[in-house]
Amino acid sequence: MTKAECRTIYKQKREALSIGELAEGSRAICKLLTDMDWKAVTYLHTYIPMVHKKEPDVWTFVQYFKDIYLQKKVVVSRSNLQDCSMQHFLFSNDSQLEVNAWGILEPTGGETVSAKLLDVVLVPLLACDVKGNRVGYGKGFYDRFLSECHPDCRKIGVSFFEPMEELIDDVSSLDIPLDEVIFPKGIQQLYK
Repeated sequence: MTKAECRTIYKQKREALSIGELAEGSRAICKLLTDMDWKAVTYLHTYIPMVHKKEPDVWTFVQYFKDIYLQKKVVVSRSNLQDCSMQHFLFSNDSQLEVNAWGILEPTGGETVSAKLLDVVLVPLLACDVKGNRVGYGKGFYDRFLSECHPDCRKIGVSFFEPMEELIDDVSSLDIPLDEVIFPKGIQQLYK
């Protein structure tokens, strides 16, 4: 299956989810994230969910992480819509957020953080295959960003759907595979 085919199918599948299914799926994902061992993590990067695109809402987990692990840092990004790059900022209760031209809630600024410092990145996606190849919205923001992270950074995809057994055909050398994916029914390690 090509990325374009996959993108079409999984956009439709996600759009078909009811408000109840979205809430239940997000709760299950947050519970799984909460139960993970975060002791070795100093910098956790998360996405701010695009509610209008029905992305899994991880904010219950993010709040838990901030409350329980006071010495650890949460990082969020701001997108440069011209060159499809991302700049990363520490996130705190004082962080100011605004909606960008694409309807994405982002920090207005703050203390910047290098991608090289990140221990874990929670990656939004439409779908991924069992080898960790992900399909997002097609602009390459996350592939550019993940290529800047250190090699040991854990890349955890967050999805409402299990990884596909059918592999994505048109993977390029610029595509950065995930290490694992979390979905409402569990966490799956991905083989590369």
